[in-house]
Amino acid sequence: MFFPHTETRRVVLRPAGADDAAAAYEVLLRLGAAGLPVLDVFAKTFGEGLSACFLVRDKDTDEVVGLSTVSAVNPAGHLRIEVHLTAETAGEISGEVHALTANFAFSMWRTRKVYIHRTSPDISAIGFGGEHDPMVRTEAVLPDHTYFHGKLWDVHVLAIHREDWNTHGVALLEKIV
Repeated sequence: MFFPHTETRRVVLRPAGADDAAAAYEVLLRLGAAGLPVLDVFAKTFGEGLSACFLVRDKDTDEVVGLSTVSAVNPAGHLRIEVHLTAETAGEISGEVHALTANFAFSMWRTRKVYIHRTSPDISAIGFGGEHDPMVRTEAVLPDHTYFHGKLWDVHVLAIHREDWNTHGVALLEKIV
């Protein structure tokens, strides 16, 4: 059984509740998230449909540098994680936040797969590093699936299977926690 780690040397995932809706909204607003409602509506529905929601904080400054979420597990035993990072160091911490979030999902629920949706096919952007990238599989491409900044974008559905996490994810966590 995995341990649901929530921090590395550089970042910590702090559970986000109703009082954190404004901070989460600020993260999404700064990133230019499409379809973001007004703050009052966002705050009323914050966390609905999620199994877990975290504010990502820099351990040195305690500054909120992102938002990480885990959807509810569907009947097939799958769930989806989302990571949104605003910090200048987003490229450096992306792998850590994705790893912590995926590991939390595998640790807490009997999920078979963790999905990540991206508008880029570049698996390396998740930030795991070359030796751990093979655990991320491309499962599908949804052509012209989302509209953002006046353009239709493909959505690339990536998946981490539990058996791959058992092999590669544990080694990755040992490096970062």
